[in-house]
Amino acid sequence: MSDVAGAASEKQPFPRTFYVANGIELLERLAHYGVYIGLALYLSNVVNMSDVQVGWVLGNFRFVGSMAPIPCGSIADRIGFKRSLIVAFVGYTTGYLCLLAFPAKLPVILSLALIAVSGGFLKPVITGTVVRTSPPGREAEGFGTFYRMVNSGSVVGKTLAYLVRRFVALRLVAATSVVASLGALALAIFAYTEPDDAAAKSKPEGLGVVLRGYGAALRNVRFAAFLVVFAGFYFMSEQFYFTFPQYVTRHIDKKAPLEIITLINPALIAIFQGMVTKAVKRIPPITAMTLGVCIASCSMLVMGTFQTLIGACFSGAIFAFAEMTFSHRFYQHIATFAPKGKAGMYMGLAFVPFAIGAWIGGQASGFLVAKYLPKEGARDPFAIWSIYAALGLACAFAMFIYGLLTRTPKTSEQTKKGRTAEAVLPSETSDDV
Repeated sequence: MSDVAGAASEKQPFPRTFYVANGIELLERLAHYGVYIGLALYLSNVVNMSDVQVGWVLGNFRFVGSMAPIPCGSIADRIGFKRSLIVAFVGYTTGYLCLLAFPAKLPVILSLALIAVSGGFLKPVITGTVVRTSPPGREAEGFGTFYRMVNSGSVVGKTLAYLVRRFVALRLVAATSVVASLGALALAIFAYTEPDDAAAKSKPEGLGVVLRGYGAALRNVRFAAFLVVFAGFYFMSEQFYFTFPQYVTRHIDKKAPLEIITLINPALIAIFQGMVTKAVKRIPPITAMTLGVCIASCSMLVMGTFQTLIGACFSGAIFAFAEMTFSHRFYQHIATFAPKGKAGMYMGLAFVPFAIGAWIGGQASGFLVAKYLPKEGARDPFAIWSIYAALGLACAFAMFIYGLLTRTPKTSEQTKKGRTAEAVLPSETSDDV
């Protein structure tokens, strides 16, 4: 009897497909962050776009990348995960190769559009694979592994990007993304197999059904207002990719290791997320998220006040704590809006604040960089970062008002939903997936 009990208590191992999918995710994030961390510099210095054009391109690139999983995810369900991965990495490889070979405005815009759409095929497939291949009771562990791959890819990609930019050429950074995408394509073709479970065999919903479901969710005024108001946090977070590269290389040191500086964020999150989660656990979600936005605003202000590499590092460290305070509670709170059986649909709309914040952040950064951080002439970094800080504080005030207007007694069902979301959402990540 003891042998039977012991066997039953043994953890069921993760299947091979789980590890292949995570390897693919690592390579994709390596490719993505290798290009993205210096994309503003590439568009400005290699493609010769104006600062306003750079902001427009970056904002729209992030917006399309955030929205693409809606239609592409529906297509992926119909054509299968393996084919979707192949489509994604053919698109990725082509897009990165074109960035490398054709550094002109129109080819670059088309290449970035292709890369953004390719991500729409990848994201739902990888997360779907993690869900379908994680053994019962090990879902949180499965997502923990997945997010470690996200951060590992970010670390390797940014480090390689710095070495290539510093010692070879900025234009050739895309070559590392081409190689990584080809490696992921090989894994998708030769190593990845379709998850074999009931969920994979069920009839997928059509795009029309999915869109109608999203439409119904967004007609919930309280939920829609939440998504719009909380976009301010992502407005600020994207400035580490939109404004920060131009600020550091134009105003401090053109050879500064900006890629390495941005690694402070995931490093601190990996160390301190558990402690921060415990510290804010008893704070109401809206209050915790408002606090996170206030901390992020302080980060923006520090960046503009202390105009040195040390100041930039300190700002990035502060923002890491803002993210640790905000992000976990954000996803947890979204789950409380969902009616029974609709949690997945509502969680799928978590990308909306990011899309809104990134798009507005891109447009704003273009005009502000052109005015306060021009390539030539007088610069005023304090002005641009203080504007970001002020916008963050305005967002925090809007959050406070939202919390007052929507405050209701917490039901046991809402508590259960929040705990469910907390159980499946890991805390190791700092980067979008």
